[in-house]
Amino acid sequence: MKKILSCIWVTIFCLALVSCDSSFLDRASLEDISEENLWKTEDDAVQAVNALYHANREFYNSIVYYGFLDDFTDCSYQSWANGMTTGSYPTNAALFANAWTTFYKGIYRANIALKKLPDMEINQDIKNRCLGEAYFFRGYFYFKLWDLFGGVPVYDEPMTASEAMKPRNSEKEVYDFIVEDLTNAFSLLPASYSGTDTGRATKWAALSMRGKSHLWAKEYALAAGDFKKVMDESGRTLNPDYYTVFQIEGNNCTEIIFDIQYIEQSGHGLGTNLYWGIPSGAISGQQRCRPTNELVNAFEMKDGTEFSFSNFKNAQGETFNPDNANDWNDEASVRAIFADRDPRLDASIMVPWSTYVGKNNTTYLYRWPIVNTEADQIKLTWTNGSYVWRKFVPTGSAHALYANAPQNFPLIRLADVMLMYAEAQNEAISPDQSVYDAVNAVRRRAGIADLKEGLSKDQMREKIRHERMVELCGEGIRYSDIRRWKIAKDVVDKVWMKTFTGVNIRQRGFPDNFYLWPIPQAEIDLNPALEQNPGWNN
Repeated sequence: MKKILSCIWVTIFCLALVSCDSSFLDRASLEDISEENLWKTEDDAVQAVNALYHANREFYNSIVYYGFLDDFTDCSYQSWANGMTTGSYPTNAALFANAWTTFYKGIYRANIALKKLPDMEINQDIKNRCLGEAYFFRGYFYFKLWDLFGGVPVYDEPMTASEAMKPRNSEKEVYDFIVEDLTNAFSLLPASYSGTDTGRATKWAALSMRGKSHLWAKEYALAAGDFKKVMDESGRTLNPDYYTVFQIEGNNCTEIIFDIQYIEQSGHGLGTNLYWGIPSGAISGQQRCRPTNELVNAFEMKDGTEFSFSNFKNAQGETFNPDNANDWNDEASVRAIFADRDPRLDASIMVPWSTYVGKNNTTYLYRWPIVNTEADQIKLTWTNGSYVWRKFVPTGSAHALYANAPQNFPLIRLADVMLMYAEAQNEAISPDQSVYDAVNAVRRRAGIADLKEGLSKDQMREKIRHERMVELCGEGIRYSDIRRWKIAKDVVDKVWMKTFTGVNIRQRGFPDNFYLWPIPQAEIDLNPALEQNPGWNN
């Protein structure tokens, strides 16, 4: 799957849609594809749906330096100032336009495929699979638009620029359309692939996304049913080691339900080695995205008790004060803070006195305070006291292509499905045994104690939300979670990004209108029928 994208087809589709930087509606023509020699063979069909995978990868490549949008949450932050982190961003920002354009480009490609495929005289199994992939991606792209923008115009067939002038559909209409597409995809897609087709969308990816759509719509019983079926019948299992899921050696592991496949080739690799990595790495990373103090402090102790600095002492035997730089200068005190914590902390984040295998396979030590005279001192871009991502950051020197690591990026994995099941079942029924079983399975894999019995629905809700924060950190899921739960303003707005020694860096902002992105201003200029989201008119 990593090598299936056809440059010819991608070019044809991109030409049909002009450039990716243009407005979606500002296309020279959506009808100028020369089709005389297309849509004839089985290979034509396969290459056409491959272009859908390309569109999806294009979006994620555009947000890798925003921590896959986690930088706009309480678990990660941007090293450089950005309006999405400080609370003021214009409606014509490239972030919004790129997302809108890329998803509608993918939808257009899916609509073309769904129009042409039924009349093709090719192997029926291949035809069904390609139709399933087209339905899946159309539903998936509409889900992303719905998640970010709310109600959007729904197009179910190829449209010209002059035809693409619909007003916004309601959120309920978009949700219903997504569910229908994903239901069709589930019925058509195979359960698994092998060989070079590994990485294509399966029926379990479709069912997981349908369950996710139900969950976002608060249709909890429907969501729980879909997730339970995935858990019981997909054959997916939690990878025994949490850390390797997010390293190159964990590509295509048993936990992955759907991901973006990357190869070590310019333009086709994952950029986390550059944007998340550090100078001690093979390509001298920029450390543009950094974990927050709030995330690090959210990781519990191994016995399941809440972490608190009040339980630790400094060198003088006094309560450790994280805002006192002197308390951080004692190695023994700092090591004690990070000992016996949830193992996912060390698997995800480099903290003071942890190690990292960097360039030339050298083991570097994160001494604090930094001692640059030591040859094995870890090299950082930001030396004023910051945590560092370990998740998705390659080790050693085997993969040194600038911003193009062969590291797959998971979009749906079993642990996420299990936690979404627990959330949906808890909301639909109560914290029954199946809820405990799902959450505890994720915790046991990590090496942390089970949840305490006897939790109320409200208490379980908070435990599940906490579990999603630490289990899924850095995967771009937190941004959707805190917005759909309507807690983003509480956990982000007016919160200071700080060094771990307590020095203020920058104050965050999350005004009420940030719960939805604005319709790109260029789209409204072209299509006056589009109504802007509240709070974004200026």
